[in-house]
Amino acid sequence: MNETSASDAVLLERRGAVAIITMNRPHKRNALAVELYSLLSKTVNDLQDDPSVRAIVLCGGRHFCVGGDLGSFDVPTLELRTAMQVGQRIVRALIGGRLPAVAAVEGNAYGAGFSLALACDFVVADNSATFCAAFGRVALMPDYGLLWTLPQRVGIVKAREMVMFCEVLSATQAHELGLVDRLVAPGTVLESAVGLAERLAAAPPGAIATTKSVLARGPLTLDILLAWEADTQTLLIGSDDAKEGIQAFRQRRNPEFKGR
Repeated sequence: MNETSASDAVLLERRGAVAIITMNRPHKRNALAVELYSLLSKTVNDLQDDPSVRAIVLCGGRHFCVGGDLGSFDVPTLELRTAMQVGQRIVRALIGGRLPAVAAVEGNAYGAGFSLALACDFVVADNSATFCAAFGRVALMPDYGLLWTLPQRVGIVKAREMVMFCEVLSATQAHELGLVDRLVAPGTVLESAVGLAERLAAAPPGAIATTKSVLARGPLTLDILLAWEADTQTLLIGSDDAKEGIQAFRQRRNPEFKGR
């Protein structure tokens, strides 16, 4: 295990090919002030360019993230817009980047914290977790991609209800709705998320990256999807990883994918 600190507000730990990113403002329950989402954006995007990383875990300790730090909103409009665009780079990387991402959620995932969790490919939580699209409570609309990710998970009707009524969901309710993919025992959230990430890290990275790229485009027409398949699948079939996968299948062993 190799641990480095991106800063006091964002911690970065490496476990083999898995990078664990921890939001670290516990006194503010990881409210997203400018420093936090700027560093988070840089960290997530830098990892996309690191070939030794194959999967990401995003966590926040006792409280995943309570959303935006309301005290940081009192800035000129242009400055706030620029800051939001920096934060949106996190969402773009988590959803459309090459690395599969797992959110490890304990405590509150509210507002933009809810958005960050759903920007990940998978969400792991325990019974301490609660979820809320709380934006309307302070007269704001959902941001950081929630109006894109939430309907994909629960459908447009349920998404509308959640963002307009701003009701708090328990971990059990979130799991039943499909917002949480793995509901685990208390105290095991991070290790469970890392275990899931390790499985993803062992998968063929080219296939994972291509799949994420297609899914990030949202609903496609059949013709566009089939054209995309024809272009990308032919490239994947010629890769060393595909040859290794086929050979391992024939030899009845686990494949070792190298990302080539």
